This record gives sequence, structure tokens and C-alpha cells, in this order.
Amino acid sequence: MRTLPESGYEVVHGVFSVEEIGRYCVEADRVASVAGSVCVRHLRARSDLFKALSFSERLFNLLPETFIPVRSILFDKTPDQNWPVAWHQDLTIAVAGTPVAGKGAAEEYGPWSVKEGVVHVQPPVALLEKMITLRVHLDETSRENGALKVIPGSHRLGRIAGDSIADLVDGSEVVCECRPGDVLLMSPLLLHSSSRSLTPSRRRIAHFEYAPYHALAKGISWHETIGDASSPAL
Repeated sequence: MRTLPESGYEVVHGVFSVEEIGRYCVEADRVASVAGSVCVRHLRARSDLFKALSFSERLFNLLPETFIPVRSILFDKTPDQNWPVAWHQDLTIAVAGTPVAGKGAAEEYGPWSVKEGVVHVQPPVALLEKMITLRVHLDETSRENGALKVIPGSHRLGRIAGDSIADLVDGSEVVCECRPGDVLLMSPLLLHSSSRSLTPSRRRIAHFEYAPYHALAKGISWHETIGDASSPAL
């Protein structure tokens, strides 16, 4: 049964085989080594293999029609890089162009920022409500190894003020434990966090964000869709 609309998250088990995940692990290590980081943004531009994964039929089968990948990140927690993540929503998107151009096109977008040379902005909640994130797990991700924690149903509350988040974390959180090859679907508006691993080992995750291609305001375009001629929505 699909639980994403009601709960804001859903775990689909065994989407990819052990052999396939092995290839993605090797590529993830290569990408992280070249980037010199355990949090590698713009993953699809750095790896043809992960770009192909983002367009794979098995991932598209989990999504509404006309959705395309619009942002990609590799997370690679290791015993030496074992950080906690506080409760938050994913409120920004990566766009092409400059903050000034975007502001002129859509006043409801903002605030604007630049990360690693790429413009990011908070879009209207109505756009975030349409987006879906897919997290492909490359390693065993247990409660003890920093699995994602979520507050079911919190995605229906819109953009939550920072000083209100603590009131929602009342012991009702769910730990999304996953095995290699599992895919976690979630709304970017879902409150989520992760703890420091108690028994730290590798915890590699390919994080892909999807949205309807034409969901952005006129004059704004997705940063990562440039050159995506193979997208079914183009």
C-alpha cells in the first residue's frame, strides 16, 4: 500500500540487486574521492552512472508521470565523518541563473543564496508539495548507523517555523531503517533528522529530488536539467 501521500514517506524494499548496488558503491567511492567530500552536490554531473540511475525505469515507476530529476547529492557518512543532522525540512531548490533575474521573475521565491557557485532559493510551498525525493541506499542503514528519522504527516503543515519544530518532536518519530537496494521516498516538507551513528560504518546514499519540469515560475529553470535532452518531460 502506498503511504507517501498520507505519511510523507514510504520505503520500497529491494528495488536494486546486490550486484547493482556493488557497482554504485564503487562509483560512489570514486566520485567522493575526486570531490574530496562526503557530501557531493550535483552528483549527476559528476557521474554518468548516477545520471543513468536517476532516469532508470525502476525509479520512474515510483513517481508520477512527467516528473524529472532536478537535484542530486551523494551522502557518504564514514566512521571518521559521522555527523548528526538536526530536525529540518528541505526548503531550497537549485536553479539556473542569478538571484536578481529570479527575483524579477517571481517575487514569491526567496530568500536566495549561492552554494558552491549555484543559485539556491526557497520556492513557494505549493511547489515543494509537488516534489518527491528518492534516496537510494547503498549500505545497511540501521537505527545504530544513522538511519533517517521522520515525523509522519508533518509534510502537511507547510513551511514550519524553526521555533515550532521542537513542539512537533514528541516521541512520535519513525526510524526509516533500510538495506542496500532499498529506496526511501519522501516529501521535502517532511520533518526529518539523523543521529550520529552509534556503531559507525559506511552509510552511502544517492539522493535524487524530482519535480514536474514546468512547475517553476516563468524565468526560472532547474540548475540540473540543463543538457537533459533525454528527459521524458522535455
